[in-house]
Amino acid sequence: MTAVAGWAEVLSPSKALVLASVPRGMRRTPDQQTFLRALREDPDVLALRYDGYGNLLRVAQVIAWAADWTTMCSRPTIARICERTGLSKATVKRWVRWLRERGWLGVVEEGTTVRFRKGTSAGLEDDGLGNRAAVWVLCIRRDITPVSTDYTSSDQDKRISEPPSVSLPERDKKDPTRTREALRDGRRSPRISPTWALHESPRTKRDRLAACERLRQESNVLRHMTPWYLRWMLRAFLVAGWTVADVLHALDVRPDDSRWTYTWSSVDELRHIPGWVRHRLAAWLDDDGQALPSRSQRAAATDARRREEQEERGRAREFMEAAAGVELVDEPRVSRAEALAPPPVVDVTLRSGPNEAFRAARAEMARHREEREAEIVAALARRRR
Repeated sequence: MTAVAGWAEVLSPSKALVLASVPRGMRRTPDQQTFLRALREDPDVLALRYDGYGNLLRVAQVIAWAADWTTMCSRPTIARICERTGLSKATVKRWVRWLRERGWLGVVEEGTTVRFRKGTSAGLEDDGLGNRAAVWVLCIRRDITPVSTDYTSSDQDKRISEPPSVSLPERDKKDPTRTREALRDGRRSPRISPTWALHESPRTKRDRLAACERLRQESNVLRHMTPWYLRWMLRAFLVAGWTVADVLHALDVRPDDSRWTYTWSSVDELRHIPGWVRHRLAAWLDDDGQALPSRSQRAAATDARRREEQEERGRAREFMEAAAGVELVDEPRVSRAEALAPPPVVDVTLRSGPNEAFRAARAEMARHREEREAEIVAALARRRR
């Protein structure tokens, strides 16, 4: 086989080879947009952390746009993906392996670093192809869209093959890959509780983490960030005693009770979500970077002042009672409905006016009121002396 024929075989794999490389349960994607859309909507992808989600989509986008429109096969090198995405070589290999293990990339041909012709005595004769990058076929799940007859895949077993790599060895899945996934006694750490109350202030670091998880559930914008990142960003507010409801209120309302205006209709239109959140909450910081009193704290301070005023009036009333030597009787209180109700209609045709007994009782009540007021005035005058 000549070098030209070898390159033609590499660049144009047969349709049978491509279909045989599609993993079980998957099918070849009709175009790049369908592949990227299905990958973004996959539950396993949505369950990733914020940084891992972005790195995976960047790697998948470079692979997708390098694919051939006819065969949907792509052969970008690892160095090219690193150059286009700005990620390290180990990170790119990790997410390529992630796509291959879940069937999103079918291996048409594995990459090689040295390739020699078979049958030679020393094995030093090159076959003319040189170093070759791996060839992958873009695949999507069968149940995403109706299966077309032109893109039927075989029911062979899922092929998982990884080129030898010293920088990215195979990990042991029995042990946790991060320190926070296991406690000192070997047990797995508990998951973050999503049931934190909206109007409760967190006190410890674990409480702040649970409050941030509740924030992610209540806000579509904050859902794109991890609870650990939110705890770091909102530390000044959570330490100051803010609640989840206070943070949600501060994202929509300024300290002077004026509302923010929205120039976007979807979260996807935001270029940098952490920057948007930081800009909204910066209005609630003073010159020293400390959080201002939140809405709940302001309401609590107003209620405290109102209670102090009521207690002050009560003490003044007790002082007047003690000085006068009499007990002041409060007038009977009426409900709001009784106060707002219209006065009853009196039939003036049956009653011409109050009788003598009513007038006498009214005069006696007025006399008692005058005597009581005179006693209070006299007691105050004696106290001033």
